[in-house]
Amino acid sequence: DLTLSPVKSVSTLWALAPLVDSQTVERLHQEAVAKAAAYLETQLYTRVGPHGIRNVETRGMVAVAFTHRDSRAGDPDLHTHLVIANKVQTLDGRWYAINASLLYEAKVAASETYSTALELGLAETFGLRFVERSTGRGKRPVREIAGIDPALNARWSTRRGQIEHRRDELAATFLADHGRPPTEAEMIALAQQANLETRDAKHGPRSLAEQRATWRTEAEQVLGRGGLERMLATTFGSGLEPVQLPSAVWITNTAERVLSVLEQERPTWRQRMYEVRPCARPVPPASPPPSSTVS
Repeated sequence: DLTLSPVKSVSTLWALAPLVDSQTVERLHQEAVAKAAAYLETQLYTRVGPHGIRNVETRGMVAVAFTHRDSRAGDPDLHTHLVIANKVQTLDGRWYAINASLLYEAKVAASETYSTALELGLAETFGLRFVERSTGRGKRPVREIAGIDPALNARWSTRRGQIEHRRDELAATFLADHGRPPTEAEMIALAQQANLETRDAKHGPRSLAEQRATWRTEAEQVLGRGGLERMLATTFGSGLEPVQLPSAVWITNTAERVLSVLEQERPTWRQRMYEVRPCARPVPPASPPPSSTVS
């Protein structure tokens, strides 16, 4: 189950824009999901042979997409669950299980494929601009739609607030019990625990019209009288500078910067091979037999 979700400002715009524009935003979201799914199909392999020694190409994937409109807290949260079947068909017609490790390694690239396609679609369709905004959590900035009030994004991040508050409580308890702060892996586990502990039962079904009316009322409470109309006018009227195609020099320089950051903050493939799977370490060739025994 892979979840494809836009940045909060996209859900905010989708929830508050005039209905015809909201429907266009949702269509662009679905098109971006389709592009991410098409990319994932190119990364699906199965393993055959003794101990799954060989990766084999497949005919693609069997999947179904479920699009949801809100979070468990009732906040606008346009997102799609892409549920992928575990079985894939080889080119010769046989069915095997997916090589899940390769699918797992492709998830970040699939996410960026989705995000880039959606941002480009919104820019070309509405002339929207995206700007970098800090998340305040020690991570890299997130690209949000220019003109969307950050206070409104924060108002509709109820679930994130609940999870982070409970995660911090669990981390404090961990520190008291173990005499040290949790590691990165342990923090991820604590966040997952916080997610489950703060998860309320899903609310009853509501029509899209009911949801939009509720979200408009909540937005007016945050933005004040006339604030919503001013925000939408600013967002749709921000304009977009003419698109400039990247030059070969720009591509080379950007690739070098990306590789530099990855080498500093993420283990390379070679490091993973040696550290996580030492059995995959190349074995030096055996020494040749003594010359006297060579026929």
